[in-house]
Amino acid sequence: MRSLKPILFLAAAVLLLAAGGGQAASVLGDDPKMFDQLLENAIGRHDVSFLEAAVADDLHVTNDRQTGRAPLNKQQFLASVRVTPVSERTVDSLEVKEEGALIDTSGHIRVRSGANEHQEYFARRYRRGPSGWELVTHRIVRQVDGSQAPAAGTGSGIGPPPPHSQDALRPGNGVMLPRLIKDVKPHYTSEAMRAKVQGAVLVECVVLTDGTVGDLKVVRSLDKVYGLDEEAIKAAKQWRFAPGTREGVPVPVLITIELTFTLGK
Repeated sequence: MRSLKPILFLAAAVLLLAAGGGQAASVLGDDPKMFDQLLENAIGRHDVSFLEAAVADDLHVTNDRQTGRAPLNKQQFLASVRVTPVSERTVDSLEVKEEGALIDTSGHIRVRSGANEHQEYFARRYRRGPSGWELVTHRIVRQVDGSQAPAAGTGSGIGPPPPHSQDALRPGNGVMLPRLIKDVKPHYTSEAMRAKVQGAVLVECVVLTDGTVGDLKVVRSLDKVYGLDEEAIKAAKQWRFAPGTREGVPVPVLITIELTFTLGK
């Protein structure tokens, strides 16, 4: 009988060529817009094997809310994932900046665990290694129930809460998020259109018990020169919600909303 060894050897060689000479492809793939959600999916399902392949050996994980605490390394991060409560983690907002062998992403993640929900603001850096893209740094910039911290992806800081929000509650611990009923898109100013300014403004605001928007302030600025920050505030004041509740009773709730400015083709 004719030997199958040469045929099997040839088939194996073809597969190696198709895979780039035998070099393993990154589990994150090549689309940077998907990297963060793939990581969040893995964290939510405790997929340590995926994460071990997706993060660099020199990984640093920091949390701006935990000042003075040393960054987590790769092994500490993986250990923390093993004991993290199962939750749904969805990337709600994302900015991507590519520069050669580095990719920086920033945005916020909606985290749901049981009836509780909060948002985490993050900044991450990915590096192209011999086996494809891998996570190098992960920084938790802010949580909705956390203290003040610099905003992701910008040089500006997140200031104090809106001036009369002391009585407002933050989502979680039995406080349910308001439900959006009506949003109003912000208007471009002609100056900003000519300057081709694009991006998003983050506004922290209090949703009152009647569903209207009370005190608010910009926590991540896009444009203070051509008036887009002001237009975002004008639009946010017109949003309407079914109010947040605690034990079924409407309560004022402090939330963050994003207003996006995008130029058409």
